[in-house]
Amino acid sequence: MGKRKILIVEDDWLIQLVYKGILSKIYDISISSDDKGFDIAISKETYDLFIIDLALNSKKSGIDLLEELRSMNKYKDTPIIVVTAFAFKKDREIALAAGASSFMVKPFITKNLIEEIAKYL
Repeated sequence: MGKRKILIVEDDWLIQLVYKGILSKIYDISISSDDKGFDIAISKETYDLFIIDLALNSKKSGIDLLEELRSMNKYKDTPIIVVTAFAFKKDREIALAAGASSFMVKPFITKNLIEEIAKYL
């Protein structure tokens, strides 16, 4: 069996590099910086897990993408980890209500992210 596939939706290039450095040896990762790249990625591949930032520099927010995934039969049960700088309780509640499997705040500890992903894959 090949590596499990993760789609990361993150618009900050520096954070993208961090994800690549941490996860690319363990998982087959794809990174999208906006909603257009997200739409293309999910139309071409099937993913085992998603990591989504809430604040994206695009027409759709991370919550919009989360709701879109949960409305698709293909992804209604796929783990989605929200990783965001929005640390308020209300942000967490909104993300979890929209279908996030878990919620992490940036900056994150590498070990914690790896453990969170391992809970689902």
